[in-house]
Amino acid sequence: MNSKQILTLYFIFSAVFLIASLLHVKLVANIAKVSLIPLVFFNYYFYKNKLELIPMLLLIFCFLGDVFMLGFNRYTSRLYLVTFGIHHLVFALVCYRAIQDFNAKKLIFSALPVITLWFVYFNYSIKDIFGSQMGDLYPFVLAYSIVLSAFTIISLVNYFNNETKVNFYPVMVAVCFLIGDIIMAIDNYLFELFFFDFTVVVVKVIGYFFLLKFIKSYNFIRLY
Repeated sequence: MNSKQILTLYFIFSAVFLIASLLHVKLVANIAKVSLIPLVFFNYYFYKNKLELIPMLLLIFCFLGDVFMLGFNRYTSRLYLVTFGIHHLVFALVCYRAIQDFNAKKLIFSALPVITLWFVYFNYSIKDIFGSQMGDLYPFVLAYSIVLSAFTIISLVNYFNNETKVNFYPVMVAVCFLIGDIIMAIDNYLFELFFFDFTVVVVKVIGYFFLLKFIKSYNFIRLY
């Protein structure tokens, strides 16, 4: 089986994931969901015929995050935030190392403390909305949102510093996670959204697709 055939399987499982989620067939949806990252891995492996540390870390933490989402409770939700948070942190570091303009790196480094403080303020300003429902999960959500925001900003700076396709892929991954997490927060803590199942599945499938494009295209040797 070659990488193109595995990519076809990826889209088949994605379609099953979407249909099962819309029909609320939870078992089938869960099986399809946790199959996405293994299919991404096999596609990547058969394409490159080797394993690299950073792509493996990105895939492992995404897979663990999906597994922890299967039985979503107060304990697994923390693990979900930690594992995906580590994924975003690793990805942000990759994007930061990829920036060739030293002035752009210096700008990010000097701006991150301000951005972090702003997000701490922003998150605490909406604590009255989400805080009571989240309880002791709130600090995890706060830390996760800061890391995801940093990943989004750094990936954008990396892309605008060098507007290539391979630098565009992390931006799409970050945006997909951002949209999915916002929709999930609204659906879980404010009010149910009729398009929740559809949107969350679509952004996950798109995000993982661009993750695959990135780990297949990027030369990770330049980071070491």
